[in-house]
Amino acid sequence: MKLCQLAEFPDLPRWPQIAGGMPTQTHAWMQARAGLLPPGLPIRLYAVESGGRLQALAPLCAAGGWLRELPAMFEPSDLIAADEPGLAVLADGLAAQPLPLYLERLPLDSATLPALRRAFRRRGLVQIQPAMPTPLIRLERQIADVDALFNARRRADFRRAERRAARFGDLRYQIQAPADAAELTRLLAEAYAMEAKSWKAAAGTALSADWVQGEFFRRFCRAAMQEGMLRIALLRLGDRTAAMQIACEWQQRFWLFKISHDLAFADCSPGQLLMRHTLQYAAAGGLQAYEFMGSMDGWTRLWTRDVREYCQVRAAPFGLAAMKMAAKSAVRTLRGRL
Repeated sequence: MKLCQLAEFPDLPRWPQIAGGMPTQTHAWMQARAGLLPPGLPIRLYAVESGGRLQALAPLCAAGGWLRELPAMFEPSDLIAADEPGLAVLADGLAAQPLPLYLERLPLDSATLPALRRAFRRRGLVQIQPAMPTPLIRLERQIADVDALFNARRRADFRRAERRAARFGDLRYQIQAPADAAELTRLLAEAYAMEAKSWKAAAGTALSADWVQGEFFRRFCRAAMQEGMLRIALLRLGDRTAAMQIACEWQQRFWLFKISHDLAFADCSPGQLLMRHTLQYAAAGGLQAYEFMGSMDGWTRLWTRDVREYCQVRAAPFGLAAMKMAAKSAVRTLRGRL
């Protein structure tokens, strides 16, 4: 195995085949990130090859004197490796280059952490700090009815919401895996238009209002469709769309990226009803977990208290950056004792 820097972003057939991990490590996610890099911020593709195949990959960029992940929509991610030997070579290569490394939200149980610690031993410092977790619902056994996961009061809330929703017309749930560009364009247009009627529009965070985020998810959804993992879920009340989700079904898990509902239907909690439906879909399909991506919002506590833990990682070769890291760590320790 050898470390190299690729001149071009690798295509899907060359992408390292990973077991486990997250959809934010897939070719679909990374190529969408790479396609939206600001001008003047070139990508650095650190790769490990063996027998003409990529075993590990780190798509990074240099900014502010640090080697960083590509802009990520504040989603957790990780280095990409097919196996631990490839990851070890990649970590050694990152430790040998001169810039300090910053990974924003790395899974706390990732094999990358021990690999970086070994690579930077006698070369520099590795600093770990907590990062925002993401909620998840574990589905370790097949569940016929997900209402069994909730108490009597919560089940009554669902029934009450369905009765209120029925006043607007027939309830129709759909979970779509679009098969072509025309179907995807139609579904995304419906989802984006519905989200523009949510609270996110006023906050400026709707996909139709935030150009970078909106374009990112268009690119990601196109690629995710080609990889067969894209799911777009809709709840229609009569002839109107009341709620939507953009998600992935990948590695035996349901990964929820976007959810919104039309404020006109807020009284019947359409987002909650759609969440219950896609959770039932995941459970009936024998999936292992339902993962909430992005930031950890308070409403997720209605669904689960279980979380996936993450950490920030700073790894710097001995030098000025390592000295600054050590000084800041000492100050934090001192403040904690006062």
